[in-house]
Amino acid sequence: MTQILQGQVVALFAFDLGYKVSLDQVKDLLSSMPVQPLSGKKQTPNYLQYTRPPQVLNLGETDVLNTLLDQPGQIQAKVFDFGAASLSYRWPLTLHGQGLQIQDLPLLSQKLYNQNLEAHARKQIQSLMEKIQPAIIRPDLSSLVEDYYVFIFESLEQPLPAIELMAQHHSMLAQVLRFDTQPLSLEQQEEALGQKISYYENDLVIVDWNATIIYDQDYWDTFNVLELLNAELLEARCIDAQLDKRVEDYEGLVEKRVEWPIPLRTPYGQAIEALAELRIEASLITERVENSLKLIGDVYLARIHKAATQRFYLQEWEVSISRKLDIIANLYQLLTDRVSTVQSQTLEIVIIALILIEIIVGLLRV
Repeated sequence: MTQILQGQVVALFAFDLGYKVSLDQVKDLLSSMPVQPLSGKKQTPNYLQYTRPPQVLNLGETDVLNTLLDQPGQIQAKVFDFGAASLSYRWPLTLHGQGLQIQDLPLLSQKLYNQNLEAHARKQIQSLMEKIQPAIIRPDLSSLVEDYYVFIFESLEQPLPAIELMAQHHSMLAQVLRFDTQPLSLEQQEEALGQKISYYENDLVIVDWNATIIYDQDYWDTFNVLELLNAELLEARCIDAQLDKRVEDYEGLVEKRVEWPIPLRTPYGQAIEALAELRIEASLITERVENSLKLIGDVYLARIHKAATQRFYLQEWEVSISRKLDIIANLYQLLTDRVSTVQSQTLEIVIIALILIEIIVGLLRV
């Protein structure tokens, strides 16, 4: 039995609030503070900071999980300038004044996952949006949400090197990451625990697709990177969904036969302009999200970032977005070319008609 002397479990929910958020206005509207800079304590080359540090707001307590943990949870919101917010629910891993056993965590993780906290989180975000709405450019709360769970072991009753923690609790750790109380197959265990990263012999980060286990007293930088990536994943999903809808809306125009337009008039003008704006907006949002945190030179956090990026399938989302932007570019070019062709033909007909009129007038005068 291994007892967690100090630890916590965090449930993260990322929401898209709108096109962009003015963090300076958020500070004026509500009591908030910028997130602490990344520390670089792992003694690696240091160039790692937020481009625009998100604002952190404390939203009070929650009694969710009171039957499982004997302390109320703390709710906190982190607002990013690229239009997203991350809501975190945080509970200490204690029951009856004592730390939980690692063996208790699979049941806790399963019950937490089945709590349907998303509905509660959405109400919290809606309330927050009402308070900071002047700071949000084109506010529009997306129906999409991205959840993620982090289990943090700050200290154990019997300190263990990472390799021994894995050896003694291999099956339990996999169950926690997969929110399951039944022992998993060896294949599933290896899949869940496949992304393991350590810096010292007594710290460990295990990244999975919907949860991470952190065994480290100095966990904040790792946690902040994961929270940001969860928000990035949400933004990728939102951009992808928006592009899907626009492609569906405008692909029908390609099948329509263009009517003969008045010269210098653009029949698809509104659609062409909307497609151009969509391409620019999607590119700008993607750029803001990708540039929100710089990890150049920090080997350890860059490894964490890479492992989480792979688990979140962010590269696949980026490929999908890039492909759909290409489709939109082709639609834009096709509509523009079609209009140019028809307008040229119309002008040619007008010129021919004028020449014929001039010839007829000339013949009538003879």
